[in-house]
Amino acid sequence: MKKTILYFAISFVLQFVWFGLVHPNRGVTLLDMFMFSILFAVMFFFIERIWQYQKKGQSK
Repeated sequence: MKKTILYFAISFVLQFVWFGLVHPNRGVTLLDMFMFSILFAVMFFFIERIWQYQKKGQSK
């Protein structure tokens, strides 16, 4: 669970820096950044679960 929160935080900060400081005129709102950060964290949560399941299956 801590990894998922960490993925969310890192993703949000990187998006904020990229769309807020590097390219400020892209029309991306904080809500967009928040939603994509949640999507990113959920995606990696499921990838990690699948990867652990596959590793467990290979060791048998």
